[in-house]
Amino acid sequence: MTELPEVETVARALRPALVGRRLGACEVRWKRTLGGLAPRAFAAALEGVRVRARELQHDPLRAPLDRARVPAGVLCVHLRMTGRLQVDSAAEPPGPWERVRIALDDGRVLRFVDPRKFGRMRFVREREELLSDLGPEPLGPQFTPAWLAAALRARRRLLKPLLLDQTFLAGLGNIYVD
Repeated sequence: MTELPEVETVARALRPALVGRRLGACEVRWKRTLGGLAPRAFAAALEGVRVRARELQHDPLRAPLDRARVPAGVLCVHLRMTGRLQVDSAAEPPGPWERVRIALDDGRVLRFVDPRKFGRMRFVREREELLSDLGPEPLGPQFTPAWLAAALRARRRLLKPLLLDQTFLAGLGNIYVD
């Protein structure tokens, strides 16, 4: 699992390239990345939407979208162990592990590359649909010393399995919990 600091690093690197960009043609090369949507439906949901300003968020990587300044869903990417997002020139040919390619309005493309097919890419209409089962993020506003103290007092579990439980606290994996 890609852990919160790594996902935040990816989000920070992608923000300048994606925020405010309009998405164009979407080419899907692997249907499991789509979270249940057929490739055509996934592509249709993304074509013509814009990544909202300053809202590319982390763990899972979430890009809120709008169409004519009206919310139009969320693109969600779980990189897991081997996934990678990159913005490149559209002239570069697809590599062997490119799973999704999305054209950007500036002539570049967003590529979802995953050699081992562990990662996932989803489109959801409502943000709550995506995050309803996740706990707060360690870098989010809800995570405070007071919240953590109260949450730990309310549970009787071993600490490591509790911290690995994404419904308790989102974004921590084995490396950071250790």
